[in-house]
Amino acid sequence: MVNYDSLFDPIELPNGVILDNRIAIAPMTTWSANDNGTVSDQELAYYKRRSSFAGLFISACIAVSPTGLTFDHQFTAYNDTVLPRLKKMASAMKAQGSRAILQIHHGGSEALPQLTLYGRTVSASAVPSFSNPEHMPAALTEEEIGVIIKEYGVATRQAIRAGFDGVEIHGANHYLIQQFVSAHFNRRQDDWGGSLDKRLRFPFAVLEEVRRVVQKYADPTFIVGYRFSPEEMHRYVGYSLKDSFYLIDGLINIGVDYLHVSQTDITTLPYGHEASDASNVHLLSEHINHRVPLLAAGGIQQPQQAVNGLSDGADVIAIGREAIIDPDWTQKVKADRLDTIRVTLPVDEEARQNLVVPERLWKIITQPTGWFPLAADSEKQKN
Repeated sequence: MVNYDSLFDPIELPNGVILDNRIAIAPMTTWSANDNGTVSDQELAYYKRRSSFAGLFISACIAVSPTGLTFDHQFTAYNDTVLPRLKKMASAMKAQGSRAILQIHHGGSEALPQLTLYGRTVSASAVPSFSNPEHMPAALTEEEIGVIIKEYGVATRQAIRAGFDGVEIHGANHYLIQQFVSAHFNRRQDDWGGSLDKRLRFPFAVLEEVRRVVQKYADPTFIVGYRFSPEEMHRYVGYSLKDSFYLIDGLINIGVDYLHVSQTDITTLPYGHEASDASNVHLLSEHINHRVPLLAAGGIQQPQQAVNGLSDGADVIAIGREAIIDPDWTQKVKADRLDTIRVTLPVDEEARQNLVVPERLWKIITQPTGWFPLAADSEKQKN
């Protein structure tokens, strides 16, 4: 019998917080906030249903600024009227022992003009967005950069007031922070762009502001994480894995409690490398060298994949889609009920209610786009 005990070993973060296991829920957008940017009842139920899944529970991304809204019905941090519902969200996520992390986010050129302040989107430079090359953002002024950095601090203060155990700075997936890091998106000629050191100034400034707020308002157990994409080397050359090593060193020097590498597949190799070479996770782990824990996400469905990820160098395995498909995954692994693990998503209404997924999120993930593996309509839900 395969032993999965390593998934349930505790791990200590640099700030002394001990996570009960090596499993995290990766951030997954819900598209389900109320019209005023507050967390909806359906979202609260969704988070509570998954509150026993992992030692670390990372929320969907919350918008730090009215200039950065990226998703229809994204919940927001920049208005005090949202605070009562954020408190309920933190309680729901912690209901069965998880550490609740609020992911803080600005979309930059990926934001939707119909949602943003004055219908304007912004980025490091006036370079077409990743997802919509026909859309051109405005280059941020130095004053606007300073405002957005402060907005990350405001969102962190909201997380503290709401009772979250920490925040995760979203520096991945082509959003604003990554746009500053990327030589493709960041073509500035001032102190915020040009050389790698200057391109890294923005993520470091955001982290410094977050740490300042944490030091002022939170106790030492408040967790600060950072999510990043390891390289930007496919459609264009924005930065390499080696560049990410410099980012990592700077983040650790300023102070993070974990780093979270975002990939669609946890076994991904550096761009252009041969199949026999080491994975991004392995190389990142070697570089980090136990200075902080490394969270790794990417297509995990079965526990063997998670154990393999730990063996490859990850300290914690972040699970996203599978946490929606089967909220009881962890309990099934513990009980050696692997044959009952659901790896495809039933598409009927009864399944949605049993899985406690918001209606709008359900509508999106049950579309046959290939994003979620869908079960046949007639498949019976496993217990």
